[in-house]
Amino acid sequence: MKILEPQIDKLFDDNPILRQPFLHVYNHFCQVATFQFIQEKQAPHSFAIPYTFVFERMNDFSPQSPESCDDFLRKLNPDDFKNLFACANLNIVIPFIRSKIYRFTRESSEKSTIDYADEITLKHEINDIIVTHLSLPVISNQAHDSRPWLKSVVNRLRTNKPVNPTFYFDYISEQYKASENAFIEADIIPPDFYTQIGFSSADAFKKIRNAFICIGQIYNDITFIVYKYLEVNELKDSGDGDHHLQGLGMARLGAAELKFLVQKLTGVAESDYDKFSEFFFCGEGKNGSLSLKFMPPFWSISDDVYFCPALVPTLLGTRNLLISILIDDDKNTKYNYDGLISHFFEPELLRRAQRHFESNGFYTYLECDFTGGEIDLLVFCNKSNTVMTVQAKATLYPESARMVRRLDDRIREAVEQTKRFDKLEPKEKTSLFKKSFLSLDDSAQINHIRAVLTNSSFGSTFSWQLLESNKITPINCNLLKNVLPCCNVLTELPEQIEAFIAKIKSEIEITEEQKVFSLPGHTIYQRHVETHRMKNLYDAKYWGE
Repeated sequence: MKILEPQIDKLFDDNPILRQPFLHVYNHFCQVATFQFIQEKQAPHSFAIPYTFVFERMNDFSPQSPESCDDFLRKLNPDDFKNLFACANLNIVIPFIRSKIYRFTRESSEKSTIDYADEITLKHEINDIIVTHLSLPVISNQAHDSRPWLKSVVNRLRTNKPVNPTFYFDYISEQYKASENAFIEADIIPPDFYTQIGFSSADAFKKIRNAFICIGQIYNDITFIVYKYLEVNELKDSGDGDHHLQGLGMARLGAAELKFLVQKLTGVAESDYDKFSEFFFCGEGKNGSLSLKFMPPFWSISDDVYFCPALVPTLLGTRNLLISILIDDDKNTKYNYDGLISHFFEPELLRRAQRHFESNGFYTYLECDFTGGEIDLLVFCNKSNTVMTVQAKATLYPESARMVRRLDDRIREAVEQTKRFDKLEPKEKTSLFKKSFLSLDDSAQINHIRAVLTNSSFGSTFSWQLLESNKITPINCNLLKNVLPCCNVLTELPEQIEAFIAKIKSEIEITEEQKVFSLPGHTIYQRHVETHRMKNLYDAKYWGE
């Protein structure tokens, strides 16, 4: 890998696609994402990650006509694209090779393989994918009655006229009025946070987000209709087909028009819209380090805003708002991110967990100091005379190797804090437990279990192994929601969590495939596992909190 890595970097840097105007490549990204969305009926979230490595390297943000973008697609050299994305995907994989999560083997001068370090590593990766997915925001199924305007869209297609989604403002407005609770995500931050960073209210933020989701939805609804029309009329691969799809996969609206549209829908102040744009809009000179952040939902170029409607909803979560502050040095300083963690994030996480425990008949006690540290949350089960000590880490799910390492560090901290408590004399522990829960029977055996609480995921196999070897239970609020109702006593929680994760694995599809990275004179084969049918989990109501 030491020999190959510089070659990979050079191949990536020399790729002619990186010298193309950004909009040519972004249009390609939007078309592929839209096609996947049409085929799978859900947004291809993970698909966007390799593109962040591409977009952060691009410098030409000149305006381009739709015809120019389509012309690039027709003339695109498949080998250039294949090489570019082989390198982009290897940029994701290489840090995990360095950290020994993946194993790299040079089989010959022409062939190398990448595999999981061992089967335990593979198991932990799947576990983390599952618990992360169940904690992600979702868009609830909304009723989309297209009948009032379906005829209008079809008539325009028949007469070869362009279809402008924003023309159907009445429909967008109806959807907006019905979408107040469409975006479902955990309250990882309290309402005060939004005013702390400059919004007039948390409600203003949510209104703007819902407006963008509804605008994206009209594009998606029309795209489905156009695809169906092209299919029925056998026009999919024709020039007419390209013409009808233009402006749908990659949407373009004037910046002033988009602002007016959102304000008309929401009634929010211009300052709230501008504050939202600060976190979710990107443009020339602001695209550095995207691979450490997330794919921006909106791109400002000249006087226009470009976006991919198929992906917009998945990119507007509060997690991305926080990441935009965390990873940006200027914003991090401006908004005092580290201070916000202790002031807002962990207390909110503890309150959410507390509600789950108490609603299932368990007693809780927040923040208990001991010699050498603090327990964030204690939970008491009267039936079994059991106390669970919980260390909370208000982490965000990672999308980069750097963030995985950061998460692993936080989990390691939590384990060390737990072990410090374990070293206390039995009498001191009992005294603390009795002080927290007066109904505890200190004359009988006290069962003690331990847990680490996060917002979603727990990191790499190193974190999972660390928790397992120390018999510490991984919990998040989604797991508590699904598992606590099945626990007669608190001592059942660890095994019930294991059983729940096993159950989830049986209800989705896990496939093993081989990724092939073809480099000049060398091919790398990666063993890769994918999860499918995750929508089943939403339909079964496992999602959320």
